[in-house]
Amino acid sequence: MTIVALATTGYALEVAGKDLSTNGAMVVDYLVKDWKKRFRSTSIPLAMSNLGVMPDDDLRLEIVNHFRDNPRVARNVRYWGANNYLLNHDEMLIAKYLLNTYRDEERLPDLKELHEQVGLSASALKQRLAFMARGEFLIAAPDEDLGYALANGAEMWGGPLRYNFHTVTVEGEQPFDVW
Repeated sequence: MTIVALATTGYALEVAGKDLSTNGAMVVDYLVKDWKKRFRSTSIPLAMSNLGVMPDDDLRLEIVNHFRDNPRVARNVRYWGANNYLLNHDEMLIAKYLLNTYRDEERLPDLKELHEQVGLSASALKQRLAFMARGEFLIAAPDEDLGYALANGAEMWGGPLRYNFHTVTVEGEQPFDVW
């Protein structure tokens, strides 16, 4: 059973007895309002930044799981899917390279190749890949050079545009994403 309650601080939702954290509810409220504006497709990480919320992988997962469990909360989630709002800029670059390499060459790169293509250090890549596995884009695959394989359905992440995204800055407004 889903219980929806509007609080004075914004949008709050209880799903199967588990509330969103205060920051989670604040980010969800921000996104639902932002996505009502024409062409807006702002990501969870950018919304967090716009609100002054420190980067937090656990919070991003909390929010995306909320959207996965409640796709009717916003048209953007129903149309693009919750997964398309989870990744930060670096993770989108990683995802795009992984998806395109898999599509074009039927393989995934190793860590060295991925480092050369996206420019993140090996330790940063390992951290982001581990997060992407927690977010269900990747699955552990110890036999693969990368240590991961694409999860079932990962090819649908990024939508038909395959992470061709843009962050727009308009004077006097907070940045927002468009597809």
